[in-house]
Amino acid sequence: MELPHPTHRFFRQITILVLLVSTPMAGSMIAQRNRLAEQSFSPAVKAMLPQVAAKYRIPGLVVALIQKGRVVGIETFGVLDTKSKAPITENTVFEAGTLSEPVFAYAVLELAAEGRLDLGAPVTQYFPLPYLRNPNPFSSGASSTPVDQITDVRFDQITGIRILNHTSGLPNWALNDHLRLLFPPGEKWSYSSEGEVYLQRAVEHVTGQPFDDLVSRTVLGPYGMTHSSYVWRSDYGGSTATGYDANGRPISPNRYALAIGPKTLYTTAVDYARFVSIVLASSVRQRLHEGIVSLMLQPTVTVDDSISFSWGMGWGLENSANGPYFFNWSAQPGFDSFVMASRKTGDGVIVFTNSDNGLEAARDIVQAALGGDHPAFKSPLLIRR
Repeated sequence: MELPHPTHRFFRQITILVLLVSTPMAGSMIAQRNRLAEQSFSPAVKAMLPQVAAKYRIPGLVVALIQKGRVVGIETFGVLDTKSKAPITENTVFEAGTLSEPVFAYAVLELAAEGRLDLGAPVTQYFPLPYLRNPNPFSSGASSTPVDQITDVRFDQITGIRILNHTSGLPNWALNDHLRLLFPPGEKWSYSSEGEVYLQRAVEHVTGQPFDDLVSRTVLGPYGMTHSSYVWRSDYGGSTATGYDANGRPISPNRYALAIGPKTLYTTAVDYARFVSIVLASSVRQRLHEGIVSLMLQPTVTVDDSISFSWGMGWGLENSANGPYFFNWSAQPGFDSFVMASRKTGDGVIVFTNSDNGLEAARDIVQAALGGDHPAFKSPLLIRR
């Protein structure tokens, strides 16, 4: 699906906005949210956690509740590892999988709003062909991995916008294979992590910084996400949850040494709730931030008309009977997670689990926490195969 021209005009207006908020102010906002997080958690949601954990055979889960833009509670249940039976805590580290994407998108949109990147221009304008890629960035010993060389001139039609709204035409992954276009860029929505890896490479080329350094400086650090990283940290140690498949078998953990923007984030429910609360925040003194969020939450392409499911940049968008919601999810092996929030009400919920059955639990928890019917859960994309 072709991106409407008004979106391009809107983006160009956003990119000239000036940053009027400082890091100390952001830190103050987070401190305020931390104080508010001491309020009691929703009793109804708290009471249902043992029930959904038993119903869906989930070893452990963490739920963060946001009301009117503020984190009002963190609730935990179960264990991070069935062998040690160590309890899940609010500081338990999870593999975020594709919940890495909204954080990645925010960092890229911040660069664009600063005028360092035009996301309406071809990526090749900043990162010329040939595109030399590692066909498996998750493999160890990357230096010995054969290089995949991309020379397809149709890559000139791939823009940053088309990558962030998943209309690039690239596959989700082309691991250990040659990267090819599946359809002409801009034709339709099709989720592509490869596209975001390509954009990450362009961003690293423009900034001269590794992505993990860039995202730490622009998002993780300023917003107090102190337990979060796109690469494995030695201090995670015993605080990291073990993932389990649908039958309760443990899954080998990932120790990512290379940051992959749409995939490798390690984080906690508390940290991710801080990020979501920042997305919900609105202030005339935060013009750069407001421009970024407006772009993230502006529908740019239809995913599924039958359930009013569209995509912005970094977030799926649901237009339900109760109003618009933004959401994203992860079906990382062993770690199902789900996030949904409404900028209209300022309410949101973050659900992290260490199980392949977690999306089913998330559906029940979201309904209890936010109320109403959420058609996003009817999407086949949220059903594990």
